[in-house]
Amino acid sequence: MRKLLLLLVCCALLTAQLLAQSRVITGKVTDANGQPVQNASVQVKGSSVGTTTGADGTYSLTIPANAQAIVISSVGMAANEIRLGTGSVFNSSMKLENKDLAEVVVVGYGTQTQRTKVQTSSVIKADAFKNMPIVSPTQALQGQAAGVNMTNSSGLLGAAPNVQVRGSSSLLGGTQPLYVVDGVPLNDQVLSTAQGGGSGLNPLLDLNPNDIESMTVLKDAAAVSIYGSRGTNGVILIKTKRGSAQKTRVNLDYFTGVSNPTDLLEMMNGDQFRGFVTDYRAARGLAPQILPAGNFDWTDAVVQQGKVSSYSLSTSGGNDRTKFYLGGTYYTESGFTIGNDIKRLSGRINLEHDISSRVKVGTNFSLSNTNSDRIGVENNTFAPLTSSSLQLPYVQPYDAAGNFVNTGFIQNVLAIEALNINDFKSRRTIGNIFLEARIVDNLKFRTDWGIDGVQTEERTRSVNLISPGGSGSRSVFQDQKWLSTNTFTWDKRIGDHYVGALAGQSIEKADFDAIQVAATGFASDQLPNVISGSTPSTTSASRSAWALESYFGRFNYRFKDRYLFEASVRRDGSSRFGKDKRYGNFWAVAGGWVISEEAFMENVKFVNNLKLTASYGTSGNDRIGGDFPSLGLFGGGVGADYNGSAGLIPTQIPNPNLSWEETSQWDIGLTASMFNSRVNLNVNVYRKLTENNLVNVPLPFTTGFPSVNQNIGKIENKGVDIELNTVNIRTKDFEWTTSFNIGFLDNTVLSLPTNKDEAGRDFLAISTAQRAIVGESRNTFYVLKYLGVNPTTGDAEWLDRTGKPTINPVQADRYIVGSAIPDFTGGFTNTFRYKGFDLTAFFNFSYGNLVLIDGLRFTENLGSGSFNKTTNVLDYWKKAGDRSFAPRLSSPTAPIFNQLSTLQIQDGSYLRLKTLQLGYRLPKTLTDKAKFLSSARFYVLGQNLFIVQDKNFRGPDAEVSANGGGLTTGESFFALPQARTFTFGFNIGL
Repeated sequence: MRKLLLLLVCCALLTAQLLAQSRVITGKVTDANGQPVQNASVQVKGSSVGTTTGADGTYSLTIPANAQAIVISSVGMAANEIRLGTGSVFNSSMKLENKDLAEVVVVGYGTQTQRTKVQTSSVIKADAFKNMPIVSPTQALQGQAAGVNMTNSSGLLGAAPNVQVRGSSSLLGGTQPLYVVDGVPLNDQVLSTAQGGGSGLNPLLDLNPNDIESMTVLKDAAAVSIYGSRGTNGVILIKTKRGSAQKTRVNLDYFTGVSNPTDLLEMMNGDQFRGFVTDYRAARGLAPQILPAGNFDWTDAVVQQGKVSSYSLSTSGGNDRTKFYLGGTYYTESGFTIGNDIKRLSGRINLEHDISSRVKVGTNFSLSNTNSDRIGVENNTFAPLTSSSLQLPYVQPYDAAGNFVNTGFIQNVLAIEALNINDFKSRRTIGNIFLEARIVDNLKFRTDWGIDGVQTEERTRSVNLISPGGSGSRSVFQDQKWLSTNTFTWDKRIGDHYVGALAGQSIEKADFDAIQVAATGFASDQLPNVISGSTPSTTSASRSAWALESYFGRFNYRFKDRYLFEASVRRDGSSRFGKDKRYGNFWAVAGGWVISEEAFMENVKFVNNLKLTASYGTSGNDRIGGDFPSLGLFGGGVGADYNGSAGLIPTQIPNPNLSWEETSQWDIGLTASMFNSRVNLNVNVYRKLTENNLVNVPLPFTTGFPSVNQNIGKIENKGVDIELNTVNIRTKDFEWTTSFNIGFLDNTVLSLPTNKDEAGRDFLAISTAQRAIVGESRNTFYVLKYLGVNPTTGDAEWLDRTGKPTINPVQADRYIVGSAIPDFTGGFTNTFRYKGFDLTAFFNFSYGNLVLIDGLRFTENLGSGSFNKTTNVLDYWKKAGDRSFAPRLSSPTAPIFNQLSTLQIQDGSYLRLKTLQLGYRLPKTLTDKAKFLSSARFYVLGQNLFIVQDKNFRGPDAEVSANGGGLTTGESFFALPQARTFTFGFNIGL
């Protein structure tokens, strides 16, 4: 009894002491119209002490004596933080929350909110490409952001697409954007020698799209100048998924589907080809040719139904101190042509842990292993679609016993894919570890160490049937990059003023190693390894390296969050230039005015936010062939010997004055949010001027060198980007939203070194068909103008230099006929949701560009008996008045009908239904009954279902870009068309 009384006394004393250290506060919470807000949360900041408001919006809360502030929040409203003084009554008026404005956006070395940022960027969230059967995240960029043009460069699965942000800023230097994954700038290309044409492999080939939370495209100088020498072509920041302080969740995502080509050239069958050759030879007085009987449909033989499957498992969660995300995916795809297969196994771990309230550590780490069985590139006869289009239709792939035969100049591609080896493997590690410490309340330090390590291996083996004696090769490339970044971030709010600053230093270094061996002369096709070849044909080993040292800073100032200012600067030192030209300085300034916060806007109720921004700054580019473009280089080995003795030969002429390619850019933007944020509009007008372009300039043969690296020329890109997002209808059970973007672009070459064309204009050759011409676009088609077949004479006619028809054009008769760069590109998405159902339709489009379907020069070659032909040429002139596709067979123009001209150049404009997806989410009442389920959604998806384009378009696809990298955009040579894909899948949450 005495112990019980003592315990009661102690409890009473303790309670009295606690009461003495606390106090009671009260208040009322109302909305902007003065109406009470019920069930609003009132929480002591930094603690679990809290309560909710009653029906009249009032609250009463006992708080600790040391409480500094309370946070009042309610669903759909912006949270209010109230500093606690000595009083006891604290009322609060809450405003409707604009989630879009409050959204945190990733920027270079930090984050900002949509409301206060002055940079121009576009955010592509995971929902835009979730469940899409894509090999690489770059495919998700198409049509999703204004000013971003993505086109496929090759039918090879995993080939690098052509991605341009606000046009191509370089003449012949690197034109692709910089990709940064969780703060780690990636290697520009995954290296490959045997495949991919002029394009390398996709730099994001090994990155799992399922791990991505968002992709932010940085566009203007204010956004990209913080990346200095790599910002000229835009920067794409990729943020991967993170854990959060919540119960551990497990997600299972699966889809499987089939694919077929959207379109193919219609080739002649055996009877059509024999009949055409007979008619052609007879019309031209040539001796009859006896052709073999029979027929074989080569196109049908190489085209199959493609298959795709993806299995993804992820888990995330955490608590107040530790947060994690774990994910793994197995992706496999077989293309719709034989031999075009890819398999990828990838895993990721993202982990953050708070050591204390001031110190945090973490890591973002991914591993991937990609295996590909590859086809030949489009511009050789080892490619299935190329070979099947050119192969004569009576040629048989098998002998009477069913064995493969050698079909001669046009290879037996069926035998190639069945017997030869063409493998590619990639192993990649991308990751970083970081420590973040808050030194004092307003000052934070972060140190970040990252790696991007990639090793690729190629193995080829051609059997005796295809290459007499057999041949084989093996190539191993290793590119290891590491970087260290250290930053200090300081910010402070003083009354109506906000001041923030960033200062940082980084260093990157990459080491490249390559070993290549090849041999011929194999005793047996059963010996797959290069060592079994009797005659080595290639034995080489090479090394290279580059480094980049950088110092950067950014300053932000805001007054009343209404007047915004930002300045940034970066100094880069690149090992690619000589010691006197190594460092470049890049900078930007930007300002913003939140007009909607002004007093004169108070009565404009339909406007939630209206902001005007402007920026100007510079960025650079050091990407030109090789890591030592300014140096004089020497080479040894085969070709460098002197009478059998080892020696060296010069391989590159030095240019110690080679320096940075620099782009200056101004941008003016208007951001508007209206009608309770149901209409959101962004409009930006910009101009980019690139000077001192890095160009490999051809030299006369008398110099002994083919070319020299120089800084020459100016190129301008100017345009308008428009993005519009609307909530058209929103009710309890139904919602309809629309997202639309369009980017207008005008690309003009302003100056070039003296190299005159027939009209006396300065030019630089880009390809056989394209030139960069002063006053025109960088990708201007410069070819003969084809007029058509004269219905009276049956002769094909072209336009000569004087503007008159001719049947015998010469190279001096070439004209500027248009550009491969579109006038505008974009996309729009409509999403409908009704209860558990959702329907999404996404269209992308391009307008005003020409494309060269160069394979038509072969398939529409009237006089060649070595290649098959399209059925178009069966429509040839026979009598006066005929309006035919091809000339009369006896015409002197028939042998030259297929010469490069506007005959092969097509209108590349198109509107494509890129994806159509229908999904159903199980209601919560059902998932609650199955206790192990938290969510379940099932869906069907179609890709490339239809296209609207010029009715006279001849070619499998208008979306082409040869050679990748943006150098020869808008050209193709038997490139594979887009795949029409149908998939079914589900997303399960546990």
